[in-house]
Amino acid sequence: MDRSGQGWASTQTCTDESHGLLAAGAHASEGVRGRVLVVEEHGLLAEGMQLALARRCWHAETATGPTPADVMDQARRFEPDIALIDVSHGFGSSIGNGIELVRPLRSTGARVVMLTAERRRTALAEFLEAGAAGWVRKTAGFEEVDSTLARVAAGESIIGRAEREALLDRLRNERVQARRAGACFDQLTHREALVLAALVDGLSADEIAREHVVAVTTVRSQIRAVLNKLGVRSQLAAVAAVGNHRALLPQRGDTVRDRRRLSTPETVEASGETEHIA
Repeated sequence: MDRSGQGWASTQTCTDESHGLLAAGAHASEGVRGRVLVVEEHGLLAEGMQLALARRCWHAETATGPTPADVMDQARRFEPDIALIDVSHGFGSSIGNGIELVRPLRSTGARVVMLTAERRRTALAEFLEAGAAGWVRKTAGFEEVDSTLARVAAGESIIGRAEREALLDRLRNERVQARRAGACFDQLTHREALVLAALVDGLSADEIAREHVVAVTTVRSQIRAVLNKLGVRSQLAAVAAVGNHRALLPQRGDTVRDRRRLSTPETVEASGETEHIA
């Protein structure tokens, strides 16, 4: 049997002896379907996946980090055919969602499959752009994981060409729109950007005034400035102009805490009415 996994039924299991050798990380032997490096931060989850793969005659090892360099050192020693990356953990802030490991692992000759709960199409497109062969949903059963790895080991595509191109086109379009939105937001002062972020998050002028510890008349003036700079006539239109680019605006919480720590609070006008600007 070659290492491609062709000819194996999804229910194929190894003998107890082979299973023990593969689970222990022994050198690949005849009949092994392929070498899989499981990149997973949590040791127990990584071990569980390794054992499940070994039962299906994959030669599996785990890489639990804790750093990207550690993962790559193991990949270079193990020389996997496939790297299965759990993108929900990522070894802390140094890895993020795991996408930074795709290209380095590809450079070792491995094909990369992402194990993810991600459903945003632009995020999935980023996996493909980085060089991943595709992904398996976290909600999938192990049968699907096994069959996907078998297809990858056999050199088959797991994402159709049309779907791949559609995802990458969408990613490119999103980036163009993000650049345009960013240029538009650059017109705003930092305080105006905070006010716009608060409007996107559903706050009224009164609520923004309380959060920013300023007079509501100040907030109303800032809202008018935002509308003028965005070239829109209403708060609803301003929110719509932000679209999917809320991440380009500042986050409210940290800035408010900084302001309250460093500044003397201004008097907040009492008002029971919600501000609407046409």
